[in-house]
Amino acid sequence: MFNGGSGKAGFAVKVKRVQTNLLLLFLSVLAAGLMQTDKALAQEGWGPGQDKWKFELGGYFPSINTELQIDGIEIDGDDLDLEDKLGFDDSDALWRLDGYWRFFKRHRLNFGYYQFNRDASVTLDEEIEIGDEIFPINARAGSELNLGFYSFDYMYSYFQGEKWEMSAGLGAYWIDFEFSIAACLNNCDEEEPEFFESTDFNGPLPYLKLAFEYYITPKWLAIIKGGFFALEVSDIDGTLLNLGAKIEYQFTKTFGLGLGYDGFRVDVTAKDGDLRSDIIYRYHGIQAYGILKF
Repeated sequence: MFNGGSGKAGFAVKVKRVQTNLLLLFLSVLAAGLMQTDKALAQEGWGPGQDKWKFELGGYFPSINTELQIDGIEIDGDDLDLEDKLGFDDSDALWRLDGYWRFFKRHRLNFGYYQFNRDASVTLDEEIEIGDEIFPINARAGSELNLGFYSFDYMYSYFQGEKWEMSAGLGAYWIDFEFSIAACLNNCDEEEPEFFESTDFNGPLPYLKLAFEYYITPKWLAIIKGGFFALEVSDIDGTLLNLGAKIEYQFTKTFGLGLGYDGFRVDVTAKDGDLRSDIIYRYHGIQAYGILKF
């Protein structure tokens, strides 16, 4: 943990790995599309409500801002900014999966998954109090943050024409959050650090969703979507806001490529026994992905 990979070098390696695999994915999709015959391209079936399954797999490159409190502790009157105070990178590169199953023409179940696995190591330039632990100035601190998002929602297309599709629905993000920080002044032993604090929680955060889809041509599709909710569920009290836009091109009805921009904010207060944690997580960035439809 004390040798955690913050810094631009670790991020550059991660970006290069995702970009390389993404290029291979795009070339595979492109090759598969070009191998399709003109007869396949001329078949009917383009437009809203014509597909049954859709999968999107690709890279996501967000800019990130994270603020954290544990047991309501504030640093100089503010939440603890992980990028500013603990050395976390403010950018990331990760794989992302989205898709849906259209079980009737106007009805579909959407799903998605992506996960942030972040770590950092820094020498503290000020005293930080987290939970019951005080981390002193000049301590060498290593921290980890793992945050997984699993989304499921039902969408109903209340308007569906030859080119337009407008839909609304209800769903939930299952949030899986883990944070830990260890530090030392003299004895830098990862097994028994001098200072240590951690928190974790997981649970659902429901949201309302709206989507607008427009077929510019049979092969070009533009999508605008948004989701919002504020609700207390069990030991989690939170708000969620998600906005995004995409443009997609289908080489055939089966294979395509997409490019999008997605922004997200989650503000959660959770209780883990006697420990109370607050997290504000904001990110936004570019998506580039391959598409499989059938």
